[in-house]
Amino acid sequence: MEPKMSNSYRRSAPSSCAPVACENAPHTNGYVSAFRKRRNIKILAQLIQQNRSSWVKRALSLATVFAALGIAACRSDSSTTWFSGSLEAARAEAGARNTMVMIEFYADWCNWCRRLNADTFSVPEVQHELAELVSMKVNGEKGGAELAASFGIDTYPTLIFLDPNGNEMDRILGYLPPDKFLQRVRRIRTGDSFLACLNNLKEDPGNVEAIRHSVEGLLERSDPEGAINRIEAFHRATDGHQTEICRGLMFTARVELHERVYQRAAKLYRRGWDRGFEVPDTQGTAALYALVAEGLPALPPDDQAALLREARYEDAAGLLEIPDLESAYSDNFIDVAGFAFRNGHFDLAADLYIRWYESEGGAASPDNLNDVAWRLYLAGTELETAIGIAQKAYAAKPDPETADTLARLLYVTGSVEEAVSLEQRAAEDADGPRGETYLGVVGRMEAGEVLDDKPTFASYPGKRRRAL
Repeated sequence: MEPKMSNSYRRSAPSSCAPVACENAPHTNGYVSAFRKRRNIKILAQLIQQNRSSWVKRALSLATVFAALGIAACRSDSSTTWFSGSLEAARAEAGARNTMVMIEFYADWCNWCRRLNADTFSVPEVQHELAELVSMKVNGEKGGAELAASFGIDTYPTLIFLDPNGNEMDRILGYLPPDKFLQRVRRIRTGDSFLACLNNLKEDPGNVEAIRHSVEGLLERSDPEGAINRIEAFHRATDGHQTEICRGLMFTARVELHERVYQRAAKLYRRGWDRGFEVPDTQGTAALYALVAEGLPALPPDDQAALLREARYEDAAGLLEIPDLESAYSDNFIDVAGFAFRNGHFDLAADLYIRWYESEGGAASPDNLNDVAWRLYLAGTELETAIGIAQKAYAAKPDPETADTLARLLYVTGSVEEAVSLEQRAAEDADGPRGETYLGVVGRMEAGEVLDDKPTFASYPGKRRRAL
């Protein structure tokens, strides 16, 4: 079963010259907009009752009603000026205005694209900021696929910032709420960009801030090998005097490479190895490299799956030796624990999660606490501690998700009646499919069945889709 994950494990925005990781912000409050729609309906109804002359009826047309209700096309934001010409024309316009081009790459199916459009681009202050740029929208799958491919777009939404000559200055991956979006765009416009970081690093190879933010930017651009090369060059330039920084950055970059390569291996396994596969012979993927070189695709599928899990576990073990966990800060525990958990090192993950809880538990958000308790439950370890963490999460945020986590932990540790009662509450309070899922868990608990929830690592690399 997929671990419960929130958008809670975030890095704070850097102070200078850096893109930051995509932050999927908490859901915005829909009650305000719903209240405004109800108020507008009432106002319209009153006007219609009070004014029955023909000109009022024409004024209160269907289009007007739709506008008052906020019903519009999912990408409608007419109050913002969006450039409708070609990229070449946009660059020319940016040159004439001494500004940048911003391209938003989106896809029709992308919910976060719709959120960005509805929550962020609709804010007047954001619209004003966009008007200072030459802002374009490009569907990365319909009509703009070639342009999206030229920028290596594999995540939606992605916003690209170009100078008038077409040089990429920076990019934003994913959804940002209005305040964070404005902060990022204003930094980029004032020259605090990814390109500036690369230039700073070129002029000063030992610049600590520049290497940190350059690595973040390269990872955003799906280039972990480029990030690794930069870190190695920085290590040489500083004569080994910035070992702690290098270890942290190298762990982050090699984890990204490891996860990308093993995701690709799983996809090819499921498809029957229908195309070639190049694996870097480097730390974090060396075991997989040897496996492929020895003829992995020719083996029986069940053997392939077992060997892929073993290689993934082994390669992850090598990477887990990089961070200095004895002197690590508590926020590093979460990052390393998450990687250990995803790759089957459950005892190490549990140890790090508990160390994090002992250090930060008093100030941790309910979502973070719930995530940690859920992962300990899936790993089947430190369950009594997990119950304490889950109880704290539920007390702070008594919603269906925290109730479900606590109920399952109580059930597997023998508190069946309390677990059933709590799971029933989760089922009653949850909406749609989630409520049905929780109701199914209630039935299994009442029947005394074993809950077979497992970490996703146990099912890696997934089910074969077609035979060789």
